[in-house]
Amino acid sequence: MIELKNIVKVYPNGTVALDKVNLKINKGDFIYIVGESGAGKTTLLRILHLDEYPTRGEMFAFGKRVDKRTKPYLWRRKVQLAYQDFMLIEDRTVFENITLPLQVKGENYSMLVQRAETVLASLGLRDKMHKLVRELSGGEKQRVSLGRAVISEPEILLLDEPLGNLDMETATVIMNFIDAINERGITVVMSTHHMVKRETSPKRIIKLKNGRIIAKGYV
Repeated sequence: MIELKNIVKVYPNGTVALDKVNLKINKGDFIYIVGESGAGKTTLLRILHLDEYPTRGEMFAFGKRVDKRTKPYLWRRKVQLAYQDFMLIEDRTVFENITLPLQVKGENYSMLVQRAETVLASLGLRDKMHKLVRELSGGEKQRVSLGRAVISEPEILLLDEPLGNLDMETATVIMNFIDAINERGITVVMSTHHMVKRETSPKRIIKLKNGRIIAKGYV
């Protein structure tokens, strides 16, 4: 589905964020990306989302090479990222934020309402639909960001620390939602410091340190 070959990312200040990363992401995978702060987890997700491009190396996906000629707006119909810092529009409602990917595709209003209600109910936020984002707690914003990423039903869902600063009850709600998404066949790649112990099928785990993959396995 996606293959990274010898991906290197060096920032203008000389920081090496990723160093010769090789990774295959198969359809239906659930992959945890773990590592200390600064290990390269967010950079890897941003490259997979085409927010950034590698300095060196190659990426292939859906049978084609992916590079700066790949149109991001078309790519993001298949690959969506829920950002760690939410990236929400604070003076717009939850409904307006969560349906943005569908608005860009030109979906009609009744479809927007139906999909928003379904996703928000799954995340325990149905009653927040018409609230302004700035009125929400950090945990609620985290769930809205996740909902926006999944509402268009992408083939690949990228999650950057979706459990950060959440209490165990809320983290469990989110993990139930993510597991359900994965069980429907959507590929999940999730960076995290905190893995919630669950009785689910084995998931791949990739450990990064100083931009390098130092371990692979299952959890």
